[in-house]
Amino acid sequence: MAIPVFRKTDAGRAEIGLRQAGLSPVTRRVLILVKGRDGVAALSALGLPDLPEHLALLRARGLIEPDAVPAPEPVPAALPAAVAEPVAAPLAPAEPVAAWPPEPSADEAEAVLGLQRQAFLRLRQHFGPDTATIAEAMLAARSLAQFRAAVSVLEPRLSIHLGRREAAREVGVLRGG
Repeated sequence: MAIPVFRKTDAGRAEIGLRQAGLSPVTRRVLILVKGRDGVAALSALGLPDLPEHLALLRARGLIEPDAVPAPEPVPAALPAAVAEPVAAPLAPAEPVAAWPPEPSADEAEAVLGLQRQAFLRLRQHFGPDTATIAEAMLAARSLAQFRAAVSVLEPRLSIHLGRREAAREVGVLRGG
């Protein structure tokens, strides 16, 4: 069963700009929402009160007309079993996936923690209470490589406050040499 679809007539498109037909605000809204692609069910889903009456009034005044191309049928909520089943099993990787980076040694973890504290104190001078948010990746780093990469990302933000040269120098100091 086809769902009725309406479209604006030339008079309906003119009414949008001219406002001469004396439409109520709700009827005018229905006229605006009629676009020739949504069926009555889709318009009803918008929660418009008394939609059939508004559509009948707009049609009687010649502002809308039925569209020649009906809206497609609604898609069923559940797919048929033949469509829901996978076509083929996923391919197994040719090589094993690399493991997560190894945990840093206790010495490296302590060094990273010390650098994070120093960097946080220096950055707080520039970013104030927003430092923890801005330096979140730096504070989450667990290895020296992660820490240094996160500090390098801060350089453009620092250059806003310090200029390019000073920001590059500051990043060098923050990275720990």
